[in-house]
Amino acid sequence: MRKVIALLVVFCTVLIFIVATNKAELRNSSVKDSDRANSQDDFIVHEWGTFTSFSGSDGVKLEFRPLVDSDLPRFVLDRARQSGLPHPFRKLNLRVLQRMETPVTYFYTDRERQVNVRVGFPKGLLTEFYPPVESMAPEFDWLKEPVISDSNLDWGKIWLIPTNQIKVDVGDDKLAEELQSQIVQSLMPKSYVPNHYDYARETDSALVYLERQFDKKRPLAPAGNFFEKFLFYRGVGNFKLPLTLAAIGSDQFTLFNDGPDAIRSLFLVNVEGEQICFSKYDQIGAGEQLVIALSETSSTIDELSEAVVVALVNERLYEKEARAMVKTWRSSWFGEDGTRLFYMLPQPITDELIPLHIEPQPQELVRVLVGRMEIMSPEEEGRIIELVKKSAADRAARAKESASDGESKVSDQESRPYQFPSTILEMGRLAEPALVRVKNITDDNIVLNEAKILLSEITEARIAAVKSE
Repeated sequence: MRKVIALLVVFCTVLIFIVATNKAELRNSSVKDSDRANSQDDFIVHEWGTFTSFSGSDGVKLEFRPLVDSDLPRFVLDRARQSGLPHPFRKLNLRVLQRMETPVTYFYTDRERQVNVRVGFPKGLLTEFYPPVESMAPEFDWLKEPVISDSNLDWGKIWLIPTNQIKVDVGDDKLAEELQSQIVQSLMPKSYVPNHYDYARETDSALVYLERQFDKKRPLAPAGNFFEKFLFYRGVGNFKLPLTLAAIGSDQFTLFNDGPDAIRSLFLVNVEGEQICFSKYDQIGAGEQLVIALSETSSTIDELSEAVVVALVNERLYEKEARAMVKTWRSSWFGEDGTRLFYMLPQPITDELIPLHIEPQPQELVRVLVGRMEIMSPEEEGRIIELVKKSAADRAARAKESASDGESKVSDQESRPYQFPSTILEMGRLAEPALVRVKNITDDNIVLNEAKILLSEITEARIAAVKSE
């Protein structure tokens, strides 16, 4: 076993040396990238990701703040860390209509090659990413509120290394295969704790390698050798997608597509604890309106997962990519209580919203962004209003109790801490937009004021949690 570990360490060292040597040779080569693009060898790029939005029962989109941003490994960079600044970049104060979550870009090549990659976000702000980029816009300034538009990330030149070309000759095919897998894993950064980010690596894509030089002017900026199985980025934006979903009661909804393209593979899903119901619709045409309804038949998370995998493969993702995507989002998509619609966004819309530039151009570029629309039914809105009413009554009772104990001069906000309602906390990322919706539709001043207080407390609790990380 010690010999195997020693061999692994030696091979990793040799691999990095080979990559560095080949990179130097390529810099001195007279062969241009344009000439390489004319070769007949295989170069394929696939990408998947999610756009998430929230709306009230009437279909009106709700602005929300991305209060949850700690679901990524610590090695993933944000705008501040990329800039070499100790001040963390947080999205808590950004109110947006859309959250772009976990696009990952895979590369498949039959040989080692060098490419240039850049992604733009004209109507949004790119917030997290990995590996480190060569440049980004807008530049990070912790003294100013970031502008949510005209953002981009440029990785510059990156190396692609097919994992099947990392050969280990030990006279035993099974051992060689195991060593090859361990070598690839050892080159990538570790999460150290279970994290859904790791599922994205479960594909046959090439290794992505790049190098960042140490900058004396920015000693905290990322520097060194970086390996990953994909390019990752995330962001927030203010734009509308083609579908509008409105509740009409009794688990029925109207769905309207005002876009120029048909939209395929739609899943209307409801999760209540361990119970899952979903209905699948093949497509909605351009300019078409449908009445869709939740299934009355209970299903399982495995059945829903398999159905979505099939839909993703039909959009030309490889099966391993589709399964990696579903495993990444399974607990969020199918585990959080609520009603939501999933659908496959047409690639022309994806290309317009987040233009991806790759040079030389791949022979095939497949981009599958899944739209996720969270919607509140009239019944759910009524339930949230009642929860807020109860919270207001409990808060008043707590203040009265404090006053009777001789603390009448202390304001409600300064009295013994009020315990945040667990029923609202259990809503997770849905809690804030739900409270925003209640605040916007209620004509009860008690409910309005309590919703405002709860929203403030959610933010304060999240900021406190961030500071303690």
